[in-house]
Amino acid sequence: MHRRIIKALAIAAAAMALWEAVVRLDLVSQIILAAPSHIVLAAAQDGGVFLHAFATTGIEIGAAIVIAGSSHTLAAATAPVLSSIFAIPLIILYPLLMAWLGIGPLSKIVFGVLSGFFPIALNTIDGVRAIERRYLVFARSIGATKFQTYARIIFPLALPAMISGLRVGTGLVVIGVVVTEMLASLGGIGYLISYHRTLFNTGHVYFGIMLALVMSVAVNIGLTWLDRRIGLWRMREQAEG
Repeated sequence: MHRRIIKALAIAAAAMALWEAVVRLDLVSQIILAAPSHIVLAAAQDGGVFLHAFATTGIEIGAAIVIAGSSHTLAAATAPVLSSIFAIPLIILYPLLMAWLGIGPLSKIVFGVLSGFFPIALNTIDGVRAIERRYLVFARSIGATKFQTYARIIFPLALPAMISGLRVGTGLVVIGVVVTEMLASLGGIGYLISYHRTLFNTGHVYFGIMLALVMSVAVNIGLTWLDRRIGLWRMREQAEG
């Protein structure tokens, strides 16, 4: 195990050294590719500014994920038209959202909700439709209420499809929020990436990209943890009968 870690670190160090050499020897323009040392310098110079922007983007993404993931009632009501609406490039709606809601966080949150809502909703609908009717008939035969039917039958059986939709939807939420910050914003990681791109501060741009990647990885880790917790919960439910 230790040998694998040492080998991975050695490969990473060699890759970083090669990356640095390629830029330092002008084999690739520094406007196109920033050296690792430039990224570290950018972090040292403006790390606080980027962390504040990171928090802003994280709040926008978190709010959008929560709203998009909890809109199951709306998904059921709009099921017949969701598939056709999902085919529309949502980015064309952002100028309208910007005109209605301004260039602050609210327009980013709403666009993030729209980006993530459709895959989450469609997967949830498919998961509910895939439940065999005999389970519902059984629930009615024993006098279960609607709440009990949803809590003990529909929700647990539809959870795998919902988690699958969340994985796709949250990725689209992250993309939607960062892209709209790049288009028009007063803050956030996307704004800083766009701002430093216009100044040709390539190190700052790559540092912003790295933070955006960290955010995406963090969201994926959170979903993996949720998936495991739900798996354990379902196992306990089945063990209890």
